[in-house]
Amino acid sequence: MNSETISARFQLNRSLAVDQLKDNKKKRASAVMLPLIDIDNEAHVLLCKRPTYLHHHPGEICLPGGKFEINDVNLRTTALRELHEELNIAPQNIHVLGQLPEYSTLTGFTIRPFVGLIKKETVWENDHNEVQASFLLSIKALNNAANWQPLPFERGGKIITLNGFITPHGLLWGATASIIKNFTKQLAIPV
Repeated sequence: MNSETISARFQLNRSLAVDQLKDNKKKRASAVMLPLIDIDNEAHVLLCKRPTYLHHHPGEICLPGGKFEINDVNLRTTALRELHEELNIAPQNIHVLGQLPEYSTLTGFTIRPFVGLIKKETVWENDHNEVQASFLLSIKALNNAANWQPLPFERGGKIITLNGFITPHGLLWGATASIIKNFTKQLAIPV
C-alpha cells in the first residue's frame, strides 16, 4: 500500500474540520504528526526515538509532536511546528491529509494526531536536542498482527494491557502505538 492509496482511503474517513481544533485551556493539549513517505512505492511512517537524557519519556519511540503553545493558532499548527523543530521538515514539505480522533494518555495529556504526506524530495535532519534517531517503519509491517505483542503492566492497582511493536530502535508502545493502530483501523486495514 502506497501513500496514494492511503490518501484516497483517508479522505473518505476525514474527522473534524481543522478550524474546530482550538486548544482547550482546561486540558494539557498536545499534537503529533503521523508523517508518511513512500519508499519503493510502499508507505512508511517516520518515527523518532527520544534521547535518553530527557526527563519525560526518555528513550521512547514517538511521533514528532509536543504541547500546544500560546503562539500556535490551533493543534494542527502545533503538529507542524513540532515536526519542523524535531526533524527540520518545513510545513511546505508536508501535505496534511487530516486528523485522527483525539487520544487521552494515562498521564493526563490529550493528543490530537494529524496525518501528513511528506514530499518525495524532502530530506530530514534530527534536532539532536529532541531526537536521538529517526527511522521508517512500513505500513505493511505495522499491519502485521504477528509483529504486535501484548504488554501487561500494573497502574493504580489495575492490570492494563497495551500492544507493543519491536523496532530496530526499541519498543513502540503506549500512545504512539495506539495512534498508529487507530490510523490503520481508519484505513480499514485490520491490525
